[in-house]
Amino acid sequence: MNAADSKRLNYFAAIIEAFDGMVYVCSSDNRIEFVNRQVIDLLGRNPVGEACHKVLYGNPEICPWCPEQETFQGKTVRWEFKNPTTGRWYYHMATPIAHPDGALSKLSLCLDITEKKAAENDLIESRRRLSTLMNNLPGIVYRCRADESFTMEFASRGSKRLLGFEPHELLGKGPNAFQRIVHPDDRKNMLDLVRETVAMRRPFSFIYRIRAASGDEKWVWEQGEGVFDDDGQLVALEGFISDVTAYKEVELDLRKENMRLRSSISDRYRFGDIIGKSKGMQAVYDLILKASASNASVIIFGESGSGKELVARAIHQLSDRRTGNFVAVNCGAIPKDLMEREFFGHLKGAFTGANADKGGFLDSADGGTLFLDEIGEINQEIQVKLLRVLDGVGYTPLGGIKLKKSNFRVIAATNRDLVKLVKGGRMREDFFYRIRILPIQLPPLRERKEDIPLLIDHFLAVLAKGKQGPMHLPVRVREAMETYNWPGNVRELQNVLHTYITLGKLDLMGQISETADDRQGATDLAWPGGAGLRQRMDALEKKIILGALEAARWHRGRAAEALRLNYKTLQRKMKAHGIK
Repeated sequence: MNAADSKRLNYFAAIIEAFDGMVYVCSSDNRIEFVNRQVIDLLGRNPVGEACHKVLYGNPEICPWCPEQETFQGKTVRWEFKNPTTGRWYYHMATPIAHPDGALSKLSLCLDITEKKAAENDLIESRRRLSTLMNNLPGIVYRCRADESFTMEFASRGSKRLLGFEPHELLGKGPNAFQRIVHPDDRKNMLDLVRETVAMRRPFSFIYRIRAASGDEKWVWEQGEGVFDDDGQLVALEGFISDVTAYKEVELDLRKENMRLRSSISDRYRFGDIIGKSKGMQAVYDLILKASASNASVIIFGESGSGKELVARAIHQLSDRRTGNFVAVNCGAIPKDLMEREFFGHLKGAFTGANADKGGFLDSADGGTLFLDEIGEINQEIQVKLLRVLDGVGYTPLGGIKLKKSNFRVIAATNRDLVKLVKGGRMREDFFYRIRILPIQLPPLRERKEDIPLLIDHFLAVLAKGKQGPMHLPVRVREAMETYNWPGNVRELQNVLHTYITLGKLDLMGQISETADDRQGATDLAWPGGAGLRQRMDALEKKIILGALEAARWHRGRAAEALRLNYKTLQRKMKAHGIK
């Protein structure tokens, strides 16, 4: 052996002894021919001449994981295996050694990788748990590149639930790339805010609008921060996006409601065309405000003539749909055989006389409000079709096959007991619950008699338009009207006043009847027989006080001032005369 060979042999020996694992050579019959110091230290003896599978792995036969045939065919093989006896993992490499006589030996290098394998398994499990967590979060976990527009390069599967887009659709520069579906009015502010906060190395958090795959607009809350390398350079953004649409809509609704409340608080004796300051009407006003801030279906319960359509119009005028049509439909006035064409329209040739296409109530109400008065008169066939429209399915005009859709809000009204109609099978239960989301109960006029003076003055002012001077009612007429029960409610009051002003006759369902001659003399005092001076003075005082109260619209402070009386004195005299 020359010096060079000796040197190489020394190098090889040093490498073999320094290797942190087992090195051994086996003959073709699996007998050990050479081992390094690691094997001797592990076994406590030199195992040369023994079968490798028996001495090293405790197997009486050749190890099932050993690819010895491939090695003895001249191939170098590498593999990992778990020793079923010890439960430990090994990385194994075997390569053939060719001898001058043509015989082959097998050189094996075996390294215990149990700790490394456990770390890998822990990492795999950690990644699996993280992936499961990310993909089941109610939102989008994301990572964006640190380019000009922060292009998204990873999105979790929550994007499908939140926006209707698959994760890959949000990545890159495609038509549905994330930056493209952010609302145009919010996009610039969002990017500017991210740049500013990341430059200060602070987390960012903001709320903005985004377009879902359905085309609907959603409000989302994004929270994230920048990722920096060792040199302090921004390399990515990572964060989370969640749906806050429901919370944002509630917030916006509350803002609208507060604005409307502030604007109306100083004038609550009336609400638009609705007159009344009673406790019952104040509750109705509050419900109108709440209903106008929402887009849910409303149903108004109330007796005939109580002002249900006025309430519906007030809700429409205060809502976001006020620029759309208010389509009022008296369901009880439509013949049942015409109801379908009136609601859904018809196409030319759909029936005899259909010479042109004609839209229905639903077409007219698109973008606005559909007011269905006497909702209890709609038959079940139309209820089913309306229910499909309200559920977003759409409708088909008479004679047509193409599905149409209309975006409208339903406000219904009735003076009937709908629960009885449902129990009696005349109204579908699902239709009932679909229209009865926000109920409003209008009190009858007999339950809010304190509003009658206001209503009388309002209708007198309306009737006086175009005429010289204001109109006044005699005290006896006004007292009769204020004590009457008004079964026809506000409508009856309006009609009775109109008849009285026009014909000079007051007819309260036979309770009182006054002619024009009676009205002419109504200002004269009719003294009861045998009345003395004191009685006549008391009657005159009562008349003067009533006149002052009427002129002041029953504002006691102003009436006391007009009479030049102390407020308490006026209170005492009103009590003495039975004036309430």
